[in-house]
Amino acid sequence: MRSFKTLFDDSLLTTMQKGVLGYTYKGISCMKCPLDMALYTKLIWEMKPKSLIEIGTHAGGSALWFADTLNAAGLDARIVSIDFYSASEVTDSRIEFLKGDVHNLSQTLTPQKLAALPRPWLVIEDSAHTYQSCISTLEFFSKVLRPNEVLVVEDGVLDDLGMTQDYDGGPNRALAEFLARSDCRFEVMTEYCDWYGVNATYNPNGFLKMT
Repeated sequence: MRSFKTLFDDSLLTTMQKGVLGYTYKGISCMKCPLDMALYTKLIWEMKPKSLIEIGTHAGGSALWFADTLNAAGLDARIVSIDFYSASEVTDSRIEFLKGDVHNLSQTLTPQKLAALPRPWLVIEDSAHTYQSCISTLEFFSKVLRPNEVLVVEDGVLDDLGMTQDYDGGPNRALAEFLARSDCRFEVMTEYCDWYGVNATYNPNGFLKMT
């Protein structure tokens, strides 16, 4: 198993985290690491998803950024953003905001809903960052994703920030357990995780492709 340690040293991570938490897109809270925004831009261009599913809406800034980035790549993709307590400040015809529980995604992403979403899919897990929320997302999408579709589990950097216990092990615990399963069909996309250096991302080992 690859290490989940990011490339960031403590001083850089402290200052970067302050910037990430305060970052806005078009005046709306977005909270994305700039390196990851570059990686997503590259991934979207190369993968050309026809649907993007975001688990965790917050204020809607990231969904809006994804919509604009998809458009800039010439893609007319469907975007669905799901949150239990959405405080979205965005109204945009390109984005469908839905209320849903990450621990029970089948209630929101029904078979009928999923069948209506064009393939291929890019899925972003950016909800509560707890172990349970991440493992629930991994388990749900492992059953519905198709080969070469992508799931990104965000914010495993919480370990390096010293916040692991607050999230019951968080994304990295969920990823480590799930990737170790004999029936796991996800592989780590090291070309993205390591583009700027080994796990120089807020999502260590978190770019996953379905095999």
